[in-house]
Amino acid sequence: MSLVILGIIGVFPLVIFMSYVGLHLEDIHTAAWLIALILAFRNIYQIFLRVPLGQFSQIVGRKPLLIVGISCYTISLFFMSLAYHWIIVLVAITFLAIGMSCFWPVLFAYIGDIEKENIGQLQGRVFQGTDIGTILGSLLAVLLLKTFHVELQVLFGWGAGISLIGVIFMSFFLPEVLQKEDRLEVGSKMKSLGKAFTETFRNLTKISKEKKLRIIYLLQLCIGFLEYIITAFFPFLVVSKGFSDDSVSTIFWISSGVLIFFKPFFGKLVDKFSYKIPIFVTLIFSSTMLVFMVIVDTLPWLIVIYILFSASSLTSYIGVNTGTTIESKPNQRGIALGALGFYVSLSRSVSTLTFSPILLTNEVSSVIEPIFIATTILILSAVFYINFFHNFLSNNDKESKNKFLTIKIKNKKEKS
Repeated sequence: MSLVILGIIGVFPLVIFMSYVGLHLEDIHTAAWLIALILAFRNIYQIFLRVPLGQFSQIVGRKPLLIVGISCYTISLFFMSLAYHWIIVLVAITFLAIGMSCFWPVLFAYIGDIEKENIGQLQGRVFQGTDIGTILGSLLAVLLLKTFHVELQVLFGWGAGISLIGVIFMSFFLPEVLQKEDRLEVGSKMKSLGKAFTETFRNLTKISKEKKLRIIYLLQLCIGFLEYIITAFFPFLVVSKGFSDDSVSTIFWISSGVLIFFKPFFGKLVDKFSYKIPIFVTLIFSSTMLVFMVIVDTLPWLIVIYILFSASSLTSYIGVNTGTTIESKPNQRGIALGALGFYVSLSRSVSTLTFSPILLTNEVSSVIEPIFIATTILILSAVFYINFFHNFLSNNDKESKNKFLTIKIKNKKEKS
């Protein structure tokens, strides 16, 4: 139950922020290329934060990092309520990035600490909580924007106040789950945090060299790229089709309301078929959904396509989180999931920066459809390459093992 509540409180402020930060930047007359750059900063910051903070959670426990993460979400919404210039939005993005770096890698490490089997199913339960958070955040946006016709700053202010209540609640009721034997023993916690930052890329390189984790990280690059294109640009696509601002939140809360009943089922699929096959299949399916998002022109069909995309994308995320949790040792889980978060942030940064050149001379809404089509082509090409690369490595491993066994049998015969 604490995990479900944690999912609600962790996503409620995030969905309000990401649903309307781009549209708010456009409302205050920010250039299109600058909007893309500011959105990219959310992930650029996390490239340098996720690994050391994931490692730090292995020292101080999971709860402190989770509380700090939600607190940073709250501060980011507070700044957005005062944002009449893009510089203040950049400050808000900074706090949001810190919050995400603390929250997401540690949340999945938290799950791994309390469940050794059926990890995917438990993640599905957690994502039911995130769906409730999405529904609540979206309904608040619809209520304030459509019924009371308030400005976006007022919505951000309400979000900050409600999120603060969530921070206080979780500070008292969230249990710590990291066992003493799985913690890293250090002399000074703050010195160890500083050391974790200075050794970020050395630790990242070390963990990324492990074969089983390497293929997961490559797939995560594709998943993060695709998901952030939707996060950053889907609201622009909706508005470009002639729908109102509140339609964005309507799509989100209906989608979450439908999918909330199926989240554990998606996790069971990952547990049953392992993590590799579901990731490859859902990546292909998710990328093709972007084409349909461009084609459809009615709101009901757009909702259906978004629901299908969300279900597929979520299964991909459950797959990579489960794979990383399974393939990493308990005392490495924090850093392994932090490294996974690094690749999430890297791919998301690349996704927005990739299309920045065409935004220098164009409005976002005018080039949104080519962006979606190009993303589909990029992801399908990458999935084909990774699958080929994975099969190549697997065949090499089999050949190496067969050669080793042949030599071993030959040596035994010679001795006998």
